[in-house]
Amino acid sequence: MEDISIYFQLLTSFLSIVILLAIFFRYYQYKKKLEVLKKLNKLKEQNLLTPKDRDFIKNNHKEYKETLKKDEERIKLIYPLFILIAGVLLAFLPLGEVVIYINVLIVSYIYLQIIKIHNKNFEAFLKELQED
Repeated sequence: MEDISIYFQLLTSFLSIVILLAIFFRYYQYKKKLEVLKKLNKLKEQNLLTPKDRDFIKNNHKEYKETLKKDEERIKLIYPLFILIAGVLLAFLPLGEVVIYINVLIVSYIYLQIIKIHNKNFEAFLKELQED
């Protein structure tokens, strides 16, 4: 039984590290996309936006708006699942082991929040760029 516990601890630690790497990758992507939006904003301030730029802004605004809506719906489904998993772990395992396993839930929660915040920011920036 103790061997299985060690394997689960290693698995949860590995999953936490993978999710943290995904968070850093998302942050890197966010910075790259933000630079593009800053350049578009600079072009807008100088009244140099081309019709192609305006189409890009319009299409991406629509896409991020839909993505944000899907993220919010997904989060509404996943949060109760996280709470259920945490409750089951707390009910059936000693607190020392629960802390190790809940680490994955906490990191996953943070990851979902970061995705939602990034999509919300992009949607707001694109909406601002779209307005004349």
